[in-house]
Amino acid sequence: MGSPRAGGELRGIVAAVSDLGRNRSNNEDNLVIFDLQARTSVPLGQETQFAFAHPGVLLAVADGMGGHSSGQVASQLCVERLPVEFLKVFPASAAAEPERGMALKQAVEATNQVVYASAHENAANKGMGTTLTSAWLVGSRAIVAQVGDSRAYHLHEGSFTQLTRDQTVLNSVSEVERQALLNTPFENMLLQALGAMTQLDVVITTTELAAGDYLLLCSDGLYRVVSPEQMAEVLKGPEPLRKKAENLIQKANDGGGPDNITVILCEVLTRGAAE
Repeated sequence: MGSPRAGGELRGIVAAVSDLGRNRSNNEDNLVIFDLQARTSVPLGQETQFAFAHPGVLLAVADGMGGHSSGQVASQLCVERLPVEFLKVFPASAAAEPERGMALKQAVEATNQVVYASAHENAANKGMGTTLTSAWLVGSRAIVAQVGDSRAYHLHEGSFTQLTRDQTVLNSVSEVERQALLNTPFENMLLQALGAMTQLDVVITTTELAAGDYLLLCSDGLYRVVSPEQMAEVLKGPEPLRKKAENLIQKANDGGGPDNITVILCEVLTRGAAE
């Protein structure tokens, strides 16, 4: 793997799969792949190529929570609304990185207000919320917004890095307290979720992309069962991108599939490499 050739414009192939898992009766995960140039979302189940030249592409995984089907309502509303809010605020032309990050942050905050209002307008949805991990791929960058504990990973030159940090009680305490919380109901308790509160601390992370890289967004149904080493091994394999996404899902189900499993994979290329 290496950096894109001089003057080469980055583009990518994106594939996504979402699965019920082996122990759930409904899927509370949702996702979106949104082409900002065409201003339309891409149907699940197909590999799609995108140019990363401005305006780029917006990806998001949301893992809902709440009684009955409310988690599914929250995550679906989240991924439907995020592109709408982002189109209202994203820079109309190539902009400085802080401005790009602020635009994504503002879109997440506006989406939170929509989900929060829905949770309080309908008694059946009271208490619902959702995680959100979103990535805006533009130019040579992935700008990632994080709320909750869905994750983003980056494979670059053989190194597999977690770009996000789970916003959980476990990650907010000292090492001594962490040991006391392990294997308790509080271990994975979220500190924040869209729709659960009026104000959020949206964490923005940016990483440089190069041809040959992979970006992975996933819900906790994957990473709580499949190790980072196993994920990286799948991504480094020879299979087509869609098959790699399916293989990740299969590994989670082989490990018991205790939760819904959602994967978005992007393979980074230079223009011409897949044409």
